[in-house]
Amino acid sequence: MPAKPQHAFKPRKRPVQARSEATVSALFEASIQVLLTVGYRKFTTTRVAERAGVSVGSLYQYFPNRQALITAVIERYLGGLRATIENRCLELRGCTLDQQVTGLVDAVIAAKWENIEVSRALHEPLADIGGAELLNNMAVKASGSIAEVLRSCADASFRDVDRLALLIVISCSSLLQAAITDQTGVIGREALRAHMGAMVLGYLHEMRAAEPQAAAG
Repeated sequence: MPAKPQHAFKPRKRPVQARSEATVSALFEASIQVLLTVGYRKFTTTRVAERAGVSVGSLYQYFPNRQALITAVIERYLGGLRATIENRCLELRGCTLDQQVTGLVDAVIAAKWENIEVSRALHEPLADIGGAELLNNMAVKASGSIAEVLRSCADASFRDVDRLALLIVISCSSLLQAAITDQTGVIGREALRAHMGAMVLGYLHEMRAAEPQAAAG
């Protein structure tokens, strides 16, 4: 069966009044609860509407199908992660490279682990909604904030900093997904923190721009 076009996963309308915003927020929260309770295979608009205390008709005013609803839920989740990264980036401007890497790694892992079950529950629907595009958009936006931090680094400078920042985000995202879906217990929070920090710091140390040599006497 051919894949649905991406516009089929878009909301019908955006909430503009306080009552509408409250309804959409209730639908988002209900969606998370349904995912945590029964999983994505049994995730239906009827279950979400019942959990939110609204009619299915009210849900369909905003979201034409379950894919559109779960897309909006994931977009909000990724937006929260991006906001966490951006806020931490502001705090780390002008710090040393070690401080910047440690601060960013700690912030990202803390944000994921604060709602680890939600992170896991949202992993399965990604394939159904073309999640690669959502993740790529998030990576590009987050990498812009990280590039600005690296430009402000107190004890290191980098060439092609935008490319470096994007590669860091992509690499860390892959590690985070591996940790979230790990069933062996090998990739725990502290192990992830140590290895991700070492990976990013080692990479950036390797890619530092050479210090200009002092002019001859």
